[in-house]
Amino acid sequence: MERIVLSGSRRKRHQTIRSLYLAILIAVAAIGVLFTTSLGGRISLRALAAAGGGVFEIVAMVEVAAICLVTPIFMAGAIEQESSPRTWDLLLATPLSSMGMVLGNLLGRTFFVLSLIVAGLPILLILQIFGGVSPRAVLISAGIAACTAIVVGSAAVMLSATRTGGRRAVLAFYAGVIIVLMATWAFDAIWGAPMPGALNATGTTWATPLNPFLTLHAVLRPAEYVASTQSYGGGFAAFWLGHPVAAFAAASGLATLLMLSWSVLRVRMLGPIFGRNGETDHPARPHRPVGRNPIAWRASSGSPASWTERSARWGWAAAGIIGGVVLLAMIGGGLVSLPTARLVLTAMLVVEITMVALAATAIAGTAVTREREQGTLDLVLTTPIGPAAYLQGKLLGIVRSLLPLLLPPLLMVAATAVVLIVSQGSGPFIETASGDQPARPLAGWGGLLGIGISLVPFAAFCIAVGLHWSLRVRRSVSAVLIATVLSVAVVGIIGLCAVPLGGSIPVAGPLALTVCPITAVMVAANSAKMLASTKVDPNQLQWVLLIGGVISAVIWAGLTHIILKTTVRSFIVTMRRLAGT
Repeated sequence: MERIVLSGSRRKRHQTIRSLYLAILIAVAAIGVLFTTSLGGRISLRALAAAGGGVFEIVAMVEVAAICLVTPIFMAGAIEQESSPRTWDLLLATPLSSMGMVLGNLLGRTFFVLSLIVAGLPILLILQIFGGVSPRAVLISAGIAACTAIVVGSAAVMLSATRTGGRRAVLAFYAGVIIVLMATWAFDAIWGAPMPGALNATGTTWATPLNPFLTLHAVLRPAEYVASTQSYGGGFAAFWLGHPVAAFAAASGLATLLMLSWSVLRVRMLGPIFGRNGETDHPARPHRPVGRNPIAWRASSGSPASWTERSARWGWAAAGIIGGVVLLAMIGGGLVSLPTARLVLTAMLVVEITMVALAATAIAGTAVTREREQGTLDLVLTTPIGPAAYLQGKLLGIVRSLLPLLLPPLLMVAATAVVLIVSQGSGPFIETASGDQPARPLAGWGGLLGIGISLVPFAAFCIAVGLHWSLRVRRSVSAVLIATVLSVAVVGIIGLCAVPLGGSIPVAGPLALTVCPITAVMVAANSAKMLASTKVDPNQLQWVLLIGGVISAVIWAGLTHIILKTTVRSFIVTMRRLAGT
């Protein structure tokens, strides 16, 4: 723990992250307060207290979201740095106990994340000046963020202690965090039932204590998200459904205990039994075909390296494809309602597209830095391969390696669009009209096809951003951090700017919504509601969304070309600067 804390405290990267974290919280709080006080007229104390509570809710949600984003980035260092130099093998030669090694690694890595939470407490406490914010809510929000950081940190330490680290473990780490958050949100939306005697209020579900955002929502808005113990008898159900904060803390503690126990056992006792991830040497293995582009072959064949990793990657693809087939079959058989199916389809596409973006950024962010650390980049530079061919080969190879992640969303949108086109406005995939509500399909076929057209260029854009920063910085973790933050910022800004335009401008609004992949999924699944004010014919709207997907593909491809051209121009200068010549 002392080694990790002392070495990390001297790094400018950690200071920069802390400064950015606090700057984001201060900016969100300041913008919310300025917007509230600039509405004009006299503001009563009750209105000011309500506004202060609303600003606190936004800041608390942003804090938990930032912790969920920053903790995997910090813990990725635990996975990468402890596995690459084989620090665990050196620690095993010392008198340290297994418990001491695991707990020291966890406390050392989570120290920086917990310091972020403590640093953000003054910002949350200042909001009490406006009223509407209790000290209990501030402490509970900080506790939820701390529990989230500890659970995520324990998962990273488990991956590091079992020596399954590396780039693939980092991707699995990101995937697990995203899947848990999105799956629990979807299940809560499906299981949520209106509370009797309350207006526009729903009760907590079994998924609430498994998601920090849902737990925080139950604390901040108890009148809308009711945690009542009267509907349940006693025992575990009353505790889990009636006390979401305590249940979340208990579930976090149990998950942390199980993961740390497994890590302690794997360090010394079970490590020799399981071996190193099932890898064996094959001295007589035949040479693999390289192809016409050796850089692309190297980028695509570097992973996966073992049957377990290969099974995990293609298992993800198989699970996504089977899940889509099962969903369409259940809709066709009438086993699930269309609103529920629409929600599940949206959640699956959002998870799969987010995984593609994060995986593309993470793999590309380590593509050049890893070769620089291993010394293989110097060998490549002695060949006739130029910077343009090198970067284009990296781009092509990483796209090939992302094939297991790209297949599920591409096949799902294609199959769903074909089913909707064949149904021709009738059948189980069309929601029957009732009253003033017209018939609504499961999703818009034009929006789905547009997502499929623009997904690969969007992944190429994420790869280009990762390659650019992988060339400019020395360490892989720094490159992945910068590339991820920039990609999320670009996509988030485009989405936030497109949402207000979507329902106000007839043609340009839907076209703007298709640029961001997340908003494109939302508008494809809920085009009738989101674009009702545009007064565009539904059939014409699908063609507009399809054309928007083509335009989005051109935009992302153009941005990719610009980034690669910029990287090629600065390739030699950057290499000399990092080499110190």
